[in-house]
Amino acid sequence: MAFGGPNNYTGQDMREGHKHLVARGLNDSHVDAIIELLGETLQELGVVAQDIQEVADIANSVRDDVLNR
Repeated sequence: MAFGGPNNYTGQDMREGHKHLVARGLNDSHVDAIIELLGETLQELGVVAQDIQEVADIANSVRDDVLNR
C-alpha cells in the first residue's frame, strides 16, 4: 500500500500500531536500522539504486507516525 499497491488494509494506523513499541523504546536508531537492512536486501536482489532510494524515502516519510511524533 505504501508503495502504490491497493489500499485494502483495515487495521490500525502507523501511530496506533507502533505505540506499544514506542513505549518500550522504539526510536530513530531502530527505524534507521530497518531502512538500512531493507536497502541492503534490495541491493542483494539487484534492485537499482534509484529505486532503493525511493523505497528509503517512502519509509522515511512515515517515520514520525511510526515514532508517534
